[in-house]
Amino acid sequence: MARENQDDLGIGNNMDSLSSEPDMPRWKPSTQELIIMLTLAVTSLMVSLDATVIITSLSTIVQALNASATQGFWIGTSYLLTCAVTMPFTASLSDILGRPHCLFASIVTFTIGTIVCATAHSISQMLVGRCIQGVGGGGIIILSLVIFSDIVPLRFRPRYVGIIQGAWALGTCVGPIVGGGLATPSLWRCVFYLMFPFAGVGLVCVPLFVRLKPRKATWREMVTRVDWVGGFLFISSATGFLVAVSWGGAQEPWGSWRTIVPLTLDGFGIVATMLWERFGARHPFLRHSLFRHRSAVAVYVGAFAQGLLLYGQLYYIPLFFEAVKLNSPIRTGVSLLPVMLTLIPASVIVGSMITRTARYRWAIWTGWVLATLATGLTVLWDEQTGTAVWATILVLLGLGHGLLLNALNTASQAVSVPGDEGPAVAMYAFLRSFGMAIGVGIGGSIFQNVMRRKLVALHLPATIALQAEAYIAQLHQLGDTPQREAIFAAYVAGFRGVFGFFCGLAGLALVVCLFIRHYKIDKALVTEHRMEEGPMGWRRARKDRSLSPTQSRSRSQSAATNGDHARPERSARDQA
Repeated sequence: MARENQDDLGIGNNMDSLSSEPDMPRWKPSTQELIIMLTLAVTSLMVSLDATVIITSLSTIVQALNASATQGFWIGTSYLLTCAVTMPFTASLSDILGRPHCLFASIVTFTIGTIVCATAHSISQMLVGRCIQGVGGGGIIILSLVIFSDIVPLRFRPRYVGIIQGAWALGTCVGPIVGGGLATPSLWRCVFYLMFPFAGVGLVCVPLFVRLKPRKATWREMVTRVDWVGGFLFISSATGFLVAVSWGGAQEPWGSWRTIVPLTLDGFGIVATMLWERFGARHPFLRHSLFRHRSAVAVYVGAFAQGLLLYGQLYYIPLFFEAVKLNSPIRTGVSLLPVMLTLIPASVIVGSMITRTARYRWAIWTGWVLATLATGLTVLWDEQTGTAVWATILVLLGLGHGLLLNALNTASQAVSVPGDEGPAVAMYAFLRSFGMAIGVGIGGSIFQNVMRRKLVALHLPATIALQAEAYIAQLHQLGDTPQREAIFAAYVAGFRGVFGFFCGLAGLALVVCLFIRHYKIDKALVTEHRMEEGPMGWRRARKDRSLSPTQSRSRSQSAATNGDHARPERSARDQA
């Protein structure tokens, strides 16, 4: 029993590595692996850019499509929602059908959704396109991280996953700048046209270079292995739950039956999904082993909190600059440069440091301290805040998120049991996206309620809070009057309410992540989806399927032997 308690705390064999961590081993990716990494980085950049480019161009799109503010809200939220809820099931499908096939299908789906959005002449068509984009985007995000876990040993994953995380962060931060530059009635469709070159790279490079050995099974066997019941329960329940959370307090009061009923029913649906996955599913796509101890739970709480914070801040900080500073969309996007110029280098540098030192907890703790400090300082912002002050705060914020982005990803795999690294990184990405999906909705509810109370106290129309984004255009026309100053005060109060909530969440995540224990990252590369080496890998895979079982095993053993001589560092890890 004492031994079990030690294992639960991450002590035991794993803690022995604190004093006997091996010297840094040697591993270098092949040319084919580097091409795969760059391909995944390009597609991840595309998906993250698509998520945030809407932020500063949303008002223009809403006006062009004659949509309401509520419908405009769902242009961004529908993408994040479908992106999040389809992630776990897509990762599970890739275990059965193969990574390259599912990744290619995700890129095709995303491209179709982009075409629908780019040609939209009504809000209905736009929302349909955004949902299709979300399904494809979720698959791209999740499979990019899972494929990394298939081809790169965990010790070196932080260094090389920095490529894809950096690309994701670049798209996330650059999106508002690009969207601001294209926020005109004649150019807003270019927001979606921009995605086609990135999609083209993925559609060409994935079939050519992402050559992971397919699972040997008939189509009948593959179909029967899919957890269709669990997938349906989870996607339907999670979708309904996220929709209710998104409109609660914004479109419908939290006490309304339209909010309470779906929250309750879909909450029970999520519980039913967990029970089915634990006791009913033969091949569950949500593995209970991922939550086997408190360190794993703490990591996933951190992933959820960071997703909520990062996207919530990237949404409400630009809104602050537009509403309180009266900045133009393009100037608002440029104001986010301090975040971008620190987040990406911090993520890449911390990845190299984790690989070199085999330690990741310091980065998690430091990241949360910086994120909490910077978020707390944003509560002090008002119309008088100087450029040097807010830029310094955004630098701290970028550093904090950059440290967390790579360290939490590494920790999610370090704390997992052998063979669970792919599902672990999938759960990390899902919870991060889940947080992103509800961050804007929860923030919007807080913002409107606080701003409404302030408006009432100042004897101003409370309806301004319901149309806070649309009302920004009227602020420019009011001139320097006492009325505008009073409305500024109401906006500032709303933002302080949101930023205060974000600060509390960051502080809570810091406390929770203090319970993460050290687990060694010098693990053998355990995966069923090994890459076919060399330019003839795909042809060899086809030929192997035509061989007898004995011939196929002999060919595999011969290839493994050759690989051992060519790349001893990987072989040593696989035989550990």
